[in-house]
Amino acid sequence: MLGLVVILAALASSLLASLALRLPSLVATLLASYVALVGNLTLVTLVLSPFREVNRSALFLAETVLVAGAVVSWWLRGRPGPPLAAARAAAREIAGDRVTLVFVGAIAVLLGYELVLALSVPPNNWDAVSYHLARVAAWYHHGGIYWVQNAPTDRINEFQPVAEQQIYFLFAATRSTLLYALPQYVAELAILTAIYGAARRLGHGARASAAAACLFATFGIVAYESSTAQNDLVAAALPAAAVCLLLSGGGLEVVLAGAAAGVGLGVKLTTALVWPVLVALALLRGRRAALKAAAGALAGFAAIADWGFVLNLAHTGHVLGHGGGRVQDMTTPGYPRSVVTLLSVLYETMDLSVLWPVPIAILAAAGVLAGAAIGVRALRSAGTSPAAAAAARVAVPFLSPALVIIGAAFLAVATRALGYPLRGPGGSYSRLGFFGGLNNAADESASAFGPVGGVVLLAVPMCIVVAAIVRKIDRRQLALAAALPTFLVLLALVSKPNPWLARFLLIPAALTAPLLAGLFRGRATTFAYLVVGVAVIALGITRLDTKRLFSSYGAPWDLTQTAAIAEADQVPASRALAGYDAAVPANAAVGAVLSDGDPSFLLGGEDMERTVVYLPLDGVARAAAGSALRYVVIADQPPERPAAAALARAGWTVRELPGKYWLLAVAQSG
Repeated sequence: MLGLVVILAALASSLLASLALRLPSLVATLLASYVALVGNLTLVTLVLSPFREVNRSALFLAETVLVAGAVVSWWLRGRPGPPLAAARAAAREIAGDRVTLVFVGAIAVLLGYELVLALSVPPNNWDAVSYHLARVAAWYHHGGIYWVQNAPTDRINEFQPVAEQQIYFLFAATRSTLLYALPQYVAELAILTAIYGAARRLGHGARASAAAACLFATFGIVAYESSTAQNDLVAAALPAAAVCLLLSGGGLEVVLAGAAAGVGLGVKLTTALVWPVLVALALLRGRRAALKAAAGALAGFAAIADWGFVLNLAHTGHVLGHGGGRVQDMTTPGYPRSVVTLLSVLYETMDLSVLWPVPIAILAAAGVLAGAAIGVRALRSAGTSPAAAAAARVAVPFLSPALVIIGAAFLAVATRALGYPLRGPGGSYSRLGFFGGLNNAADESASAFGPVGGVVLLAVPMCIVVAAIVRKIDRRQLALAAALPTFLVLLALVSKPNPWLARFLLIPAALTAPLLAGLFRGRATTFAYLVVGVAVIALGITRLDTKRLFSSYGAPWDLTQTAAIAEADQVPASRALAGYDAAVPANAAVGAVLSDGDPSFLLGGEDMERTVVYLPLDGVARAAAGSALRYVVIADQPPERPAAAALARAGWTVRELPGKYWLLAVAQSG
């Protein structure tokens, strides 16, 4: 009960602080609340960490102080309520269009399903159990954020920690892992709010703006990551909020936008790749506004985001650390290497979701028929060009899977001409998926935006650029249109191709999404995107690789931790975990000598009852004895097996756990 009070207090203080700012719109107030909430959870865990007091009681006292301060501030500002007048008018406009209202309702159901997954499925995303949650568990037992000695992967220490600090706050408050996915889920809600608000500030109506936000919610990786402990949605939410606040509004909103951008650097380094867009938007507001945004960014970074960099500097001598998990995927710019990386990332955005040839053909046929019907109807009341445009707007969502296949073929030809084929003989993706390596699975790490997202996120910015050439347009739209291409180019200049780069594009995609409101110029177009978008995401999220609705292991919400790991296609790890849980008491302290990528979080138990102590490979027996450990888990891999031999020589009993995945060493009695 006290944990719930702590969480509600954090929400209340963030909301009251944003209300005290007296911002002009409900969207701006909600985004300010989100930025304040991220700042609250991060700052509280930072301040309490040196004292090793990140626990429920200390969090309660800290949030009590923050709530009191927020109440005083709100009271002195005249007890302002949320600005609802414009929101009511927008709600009436949306409710007046049945198609948009159905779209909003469908997305509400989708978000409800995502929340059920987020609150009921044990963690089984591999990035999460190997480092996102592993670092949180280490902090939890230590009582504060610290440099974890002998960590099996550098990611546990060196990657930016702001997203995980939110999880840490929730774990410490509730003494449970139940809410591990909540920061990602809330971040998705913030992104959708920012997209709607940004589209309104670009001049679109409430109906089109709501449809743009709804369409973004149907993009695969957006929905799939919302029930994980990854950090891509959190990383995208802060720049998205910054964009909305920069597009218009007063000086306070500009400062908040800068603060959101500064905090974003503490979530993921790739947020820096959209800073050119944020800087351009700030400069379009004028020099004075740009200086305010810069001040906000500096304050946000200094107060919230710099701690990870400070720890890296203190322990490695470099602000980015040794680079494990990062350096091996980085390179220097060069030709044709950077061009090939750019084309490879574009290829990864060619995502068919879970569609296979038969539904792709059916959708294409439906698109041709629907487009023809709309075109003929429009031709009776307008000229040939308007009729063709109306037909295309309706046909594109249905044709998007076929367009993805065609676009991927062009990219494959281009990379083969450069001597680095993506598919075909010697190709990087030749053995994966349908149509020569295109993704047709629902995977929270490897999927992109689905067929509709893959088409519109690339096509709409191109249309904006073409429009800017032939006529004068709002320069803010041009800046947002540059988000995705700028990010792609910068990413390609510093990265090697790998199958997981597409999810990094969530950040520029969230900045591009307000432009999608321009697609919704009539009910027929909205209906087309509603039908295709909702159908594809419904198929995808119910067949999500780690949370299948219909699975031999049972419904997602009925999975145990071991079943959830098996559901993620990690059967050996699941068997090893079952054997480990049977052999090791729930409250034991356990040593670990693991490989990079091992799911070390799972060793702690369902609610982190066990304390996990990472041990060095050299001197493992002495280190285990010094930590008074009775159990040590060793990765059943060549680099770690010598630790098992060393423990056996020291008198420990070593046996292989089921699945041939881990070894378990048990100390002799006494």
